[in-house]
Amino acid sequence: MSELDSLNGDKMRLPVNKYDLDAVEKLGAADFPAITPLLDGLAAWIADGNWPVAKPIADLFVATGAAAIPALRRVLQGNDAIHQRFALLLVIDRLPPATAGLLRSDLEQMVRSPTLDQVREDVAELAERILRKLRV
Repeated sequence: MSELDSLNGDKMRLPVNKYDLDAVEKLGAADFPAITPLLDGLAAWIADGNWPVAKPIADLFVATGAAAIPALRRVLQGNDAIHQRFALLLVIDRLPPATAGLLRSDLEQMVRSPTLDQVREDVAELAERILRKLRV
């Protein structure tokens, strides 16, 4: 799914490129439940924290809270260590502890047995840092 109507009738859509801040702004102005069907598609846009859309989309994920967990879990369970790194940095590290705690098993797996790519991209280290915050 790449487009849908918000409750006020505005068209919302996924960004079409890394500079499509207009699409992100419309998503941010929508009510929370309306963007839920787009979360998996939006997760792709946090794959590179240098993209202009990455930070505002990360903000949407943080604001969405627990409803974002399934999309974030798919990133963490995927095989793209760079995407995982930015998901950890831009979103998961900023979630309230109770929400981030829903990803505890995924984070522990990354720490216990990281792939070579996850080690290279500091994914295991970031996951450990988040887990330490959850233990406090």
